[in-house]
Amino acid sequence: ILREIGRLREVALRAVGEGTWQRRDLDDHDRYYMHLILWDPDDLEIAGAYRLGDCAKILQKVGSNGLYTNAFYQFDTAISDIHAQGLELGRSFVQPRYWGKRSLDYLWLGIGALLKQRPQYRYLFGSVSISNALPDPAKEALVAFYRHYFPPVHPQLATANHPYNPEAKHFRLTGCYEQDFCDLKSYLASMGTAIPTLYKQYADLCEKGGVQFLAFGVDPDFSNSIDGLVLVDITKLKPKKRKRYL
Repeated sequence: ILREIGRLREVALRAVGEGTWQRRDLDDHDRYYMHLILWDPDDLEIAGAYRLGDCAKILQKVGSNGLYTNAFYQFDTAISDIHAQGLELGRSFVQPRYWGKRSLDYLWLGIGALLKQRPQYRYLFGSVSISNALPDPAKEALVAFYRHYFPPVHPQLATANHPYNPEAKHFRLTGCYEQDFCDLKSYLASMGTAIPTLYKQYADLCEKGGVQFLAFGVDPDFSNSIDGLVLVDITKLKPKKRKRYL
């Protein structure tokens, strides 16, 4: 099953200009992380998956190098409070043939079911990628928007090993979230692209302050995609999201 997850993960990520360009996208972390699988019972296929890591258990059994995010970010000691109650999310994918069929929403229902079973988790965090195939102005605008409206409460909590700190030369923020969100969508559409689905999903989960993007960096092993390290405090979920997923 894990080999098939790796194969489908690579297929899905290549379709959006990412991926490892190996036959399968698998690494050592896959052996001891949990895998949430979206299963199609009619066609007997894996439609998608999410990789989940219980931070406290991984740190206890494997050590600090056991966490995927520790390979890409330097953390302040204050991260220990988050790790103690944290679930690391990453490597999510949906097979291209299942795009547009609410597949990501079904995966999030699975995450919600896990959170109900394991109330020790307060924080969700992990890398959310922006394809390097996007035009540079599009990547710059996306990072400028999410960095401005979802800033870290503690700026020194995480620092990317390969920081991505561009200036958005042709996209200006007005200070009004709704206006800037509409402007961002229009700006990206003019370049034939759109806001990555996971960025929209995470940003819409919580009340103000519940979602933070701690740092942005380049992943040289993943087609030089731009990774945003997101942190979600599920105690601040919007009521409609809590009702939907929990």
